Amino acid sequence: MVNEAESAKEEDEKKKGVINLKNEADSMIYNTEKQLTEHSARIPDSVKDQVRNDISQLNEAIVSENEDQIREGVERLKNSSMEIGKAIYSQSNDEDSQEG
Repeated sequence: MVNEAESAKEEDEKKKGVINLKNEADSMIYNTEKQLTEHSARIPDSVKDQVRNDISQLNEAIVSENEDQIREGVERLKNSSMEIGKAIYSQSNDEDSQEG
């Protein structure tokens, strides 16, 4: 009986980890899509396409509930969403230098 409880506890911990990871992924997708919408004019199409592709792959990983795939998808989306920030930042700097 103790062994069953131990194995159930381990299984629950694993499920909890996947749930937390899925929540992180969902939040990241939401925030990234929000950035895409808000700054669409400043983001090159190639970056938009890459980010949308990474979002799609991450959504598929979430549905599969495969922890490793979700982690990989989160990392890919983090990297591609940094390109959004770079694009926005570089355009802001370009605008500032043109005004000055």
